[in-house]
Amino acid sequence: MVETLRNTRVLVTGISGFIGSHLARRLIKEGAEVHGLARHSSNVCRLKDISDEIIIHYADIRDLPTLKTAVAAIKPRKIFHLAACVDPGRSLELIGQMLDVNLCGTLNLLQALNGTNCDCFINTGASEEYGNNTAPFREDQLPNPISPYSASKASATIFCQMLYRTCSTPIVTLRPFLTYGPGQRGGMLIPSLIRKTIAGEKFQMTKGEQTRDFNYVDDVVDAYVKASVTPRAIGEIINIGSGLEYKVIDVVEKVLRLMKSPLKPLPGALDYRPAEVWHFFCDNTKAKKILGWKPSTNLEDGLKNTIKWYRAHFDT
Repeated sequence: MVETLRNTRVLVTGISGFIGSHLARRLIKEGAEVHGLARHSSNVCRLKDISDEIIIHYADIRDLPTLKTAVAAIKPRKIFHLAACVDPGRSLELIGQMLDVNLCGTLNLLQALNGTNCDCFINTGASEEYGNNTAPFREDQLPNPISPYSASKASATIFCQMLYRTCSTPIVTLRPFLTYGPGQRGGMLIPSLIRKTIAGEKFQMTKGEQTRDFNYVDDVVDAYVKASVTPRAIGEIINIGSGLEYKVIDVVEKVLRLMKSPLKPLPGALDYRPAEVWHFFCDNTKAKKILGWKPSTNLEDGLKNTIKWYRAHFDT
C-alpha cells in the first residue's frame, strides 16, 4: 500500500516563506492536517488565501523552551523543516546569525521532537553546500562551503546524518537547487529581474557567464511530498534539481524576450562574488531512483507562469 498524507498531521517550519507557502497549499490538496511554525514578526501575507485551512503556531526555532511547547501541542507525524536565515554573502559578520538559526535552530527542533511519534523529518539542506566542487554535484561529494550560510547548512546536514546513524532519527536531507516561481521576493535573480523590467528600470548584473540549475517551485514542492512518504529516503541526502545548467546571462535574456521588453540588461555592471562558482548544477540520479521524482516544468513554461503572476501582483 502506498503511503499518503491524507489525515496526517504535518508541521511546516518557515511556512510563511516562498517554498513553505507553496508546500502548505500542496499539503492541503493532499488532505493533510497542516500546522505551520512562524515567528511573531513573520509576514504571513503569502498565506492569506489559505489561512482558514492551516493552523499557525508562533515560536522561534532559536528558543528551545517555546519550541518544545509548540511541538508538544502539535504532535506532528511529519516535519518539513524550511525555516532558515538565507544570505549568500561572504561577510564574516554573518557567521553568528547563520549558526544561531540554521544550525542551532535545526538542532533545537530535533530536540523538541524527542519522544514524539514523528516518522519523517525533512531537513532542507542547500545546494550551496557543494561550493567549489566539480559539477554536476553528487551527494557523495564532501561539502565545500564558500559562505557562512553554506557552512551553516553543511554543518546542520552533518548533524542530521549523525543523528540518523547514532539515534535512528528518521531524517532525510533534501538539497534544492535554485528555485523560482510565483510569490518569490527579495534579491534573487528572477524575481528581481522581472520586477525591475515591469517597472522599466535598468537591470545591473555580473557578466553572467556562471551557470545555474533553475527549478520551478511546484516541482521542488513535489519532491518534498514524495520524500515524506518514501521510507527508503530516510537517512539519505538527495539533490532536488533539473540537472541542467543555464548561463545566467542566457536566462536574463530569455526573461526579457518572454516579457517582450525593449530593455537591455547591463552585464558587467556588478562584480562577481568572491570565490564565484562557475558551473553549478546537480546530478539528480538519486531523486529519480529513490523518490521517483523528476521536474515536470521546463524553464520557459516556469518563467511564463512566474511572469504572469508578477504582472498580476506587481503592487503587492
